[in-house]
Amino acid sequence: MQEEAQKIVSEEINKVESLHITNGAAVVVDPQTGEVLAMVGSKNFNDPDYDGQVNVTTSLRQPGSSIKPFTYVTAFKKGYTPATLLMDVPTEFPGGEGQPAYNPVNYDGKYRGPMQVRYALANSINVAAVKMLAKVGIKEMMQTAYDLGIDSLEPTKENLSRFGLSLTLGGGEVRLLNLTEAYSAFMNQGYRVDPVAVLKVTDINGKVLEENHPDKGRRLLTPEQAYLIADILSDNQARSLIFGTNSLLNIPGRQVAV
Repeated sequence: MQEEAQKIVSEEINKVESLHITNGAAVVVDPQTGEVLAMVGSKNFNDPDYDGQVNVTTSLRQPGSSIKPFTYVTAFKKGYTPATLLMDVPTEFPGGEGQPAYNPVNYDGKYRGPMQVRYALANSINVAAVKMLAKVGIKEMMQTAYDLGIDSLEPTKENLSRFGLSLTLGGGEVRLLNLTEAYSAFMNQGYRVDPVAVLKVTDINGKVLEENHPDKGRRLLTPEQAYLIADILSDNQARSLIFGTNSLLNIPGRQVAV
């Protein structure tokens, strides 16, 4: 699987070179055991043009909209549902002391009025995500993300002073390995399982020096909360408003949360 993952990363980066994207990374983890099945830190380890020897999976990068599910699962913990209505309209949020007001916009610059949470998340609507974060609280969202494994979003005093409502649009930095660990809870009925890179260590004679024993992990979400996020992210009909029904997000014959 490692070789296949490396091949896919290289192929996909080559497809988008015209967009000045020169590097990428990938992590494949078994959500039930935490076993790291593949880790690709860069397109080419030996290429100095884009620091190929830097493992991007363990480096801090802004995650874009992939952080939005943590805002919405925090909302589900507080009693909101996929049917909750949010208004996707031009909205101004007051800035902090000495800071300008914040006016989030959607990727396509359009607004669609009243929208249920299911469709807001499935279509990655920016304004709705910011409104939901304002409702649930930045500290609470960061606590959820931190509990699920994203250690760079620990709600410390320093972090809380750095991050605002743009956090739900990817305004904070995370590590891909941590993000993958956190997403695994959505696929594992709410259980967080730490990543495992080494299964067993033996000496030259085959004597086991160290061995990992699978751990069920810690339940941090209810099965219902985890299911709702996975269900929305795999709802091809719900996301068709922005992405259409035949986008690359739809894999025929498989239900995939993306």
